[in-house]
Amino acid sequence: MNLRAHKSHWVHTMSEVPEPNENKNSNESRSLWRRFVTYYHESDFAKPLIPLVILVAGSIALSPSYFLSPMNIKVILMQVTPLALIATGEMFAILMAGIDLSVESAQGLAAMVAALLTVQMGGDILVPILVAIGAATLVGMINGAIITKLKVYSFVTTMATYAIFRALILIISNKPIWGLHQYDPFTYDYGSFIPVGFVLAMVIIFGIYLLMTRTTFGRLVYGIGSNEEAVRLAGIRADLIKFVAFTIAGVLYGVGGVMLIPMTGEAVDPWSAYGNMIYAIAACVIGGIALTGGVGHALGPLLGAFILIILTDILNILGITTIAAQQIIIGLVLIGAAASITRELKYVK
Repeated sequence: MNLRAHKSHWVHTMSEVPEPNENKNSNESRSLWRRFVTYYHESDFAKPLIPLVILVAGSIALSPSYFLSPMNIKVILMQVTPLALIATGEMFAILMAGIDLSVESAQGLAAMVAALLTVQMGGDILVPILVAIGAATLVGMINGAIITKLKVYSFVTTMATYAIFRALILIISNKPIWGLHQYDPFTYDYGSFIPVGFVLAMVIIFGIYLLMTRTTFGRLVYGIGSNEEAVRLAGIRADLIKFVAFTIAGVLYGVGGVMLIPMTGEAVDPWSAYGNMIYAIAACVIGGIALTGGVGHALGPLLGAFILIILTDILNILGITTIAAQQIIIGLVLIGAAASITRELKYVK
């Protein structure tokens, strides 16, 4: 090779070598992506938060004028309110490696009791609300007592109380109750398009978050789900923790039942809340609460509720409005979410 050809070859070869800045930028991009993936897999909060952000972005891209309209935002918040409350209650049972199938019966019972007492008392709602929450709390206490004292599995216990209290609702009233305008103040937004009921629900859920992350009780609930035997060997009264947890869940079901009245049309019928058991469990699983127990962020059910409602909103935008089609899609999303949470586990109960 002569000198000129050798020089030309050297220049051509050097031109193919990437600049140092290009290598640096490429490495930084890969590093940033790697950190993002690591954060997603290791953070219980990121698992539902990132899909929620993607769903919101997708909704805005599909129909910004519809999704970002103040009325649509208010409707979403109204639909999220009762679901987020009962899903947060369901979280307690799942975190302890159990399940609570009585959620929709407790919620429906609270709604029916509140409606009947409101009509009988001529419109006063304070006493009906307190009695309604008390009724749902009683359901939670009964669940907790049977599970801890009679040592019956939570699945069997709550399946039985689900059937019993659903039947009790039908005995109490077999016809709808309409015109419960006394509960309208929970839908007021005072120009902000954020309903009062939603604000109250967020205060309660944030209180639960503090309970689960800042107190010994919360840590013990997680501990029971991870290794109940270890908790007992440490001298902790695990049965008492379980009983209190199911009782708190009952309180949340009761508040969710009261919120069901204003958020779904100022009416209650014997089948109110029917099917909400599936949505409560789905909100927990999609929110990152592992059915194997002991894993999940305390705000996960709230984010899961948002995901379910916004997903339904997107399906409506796309023209998929039949209940059957929507439930099939939600079921597939639920399987995907559960697989994402449990795929790193060696054994799944």
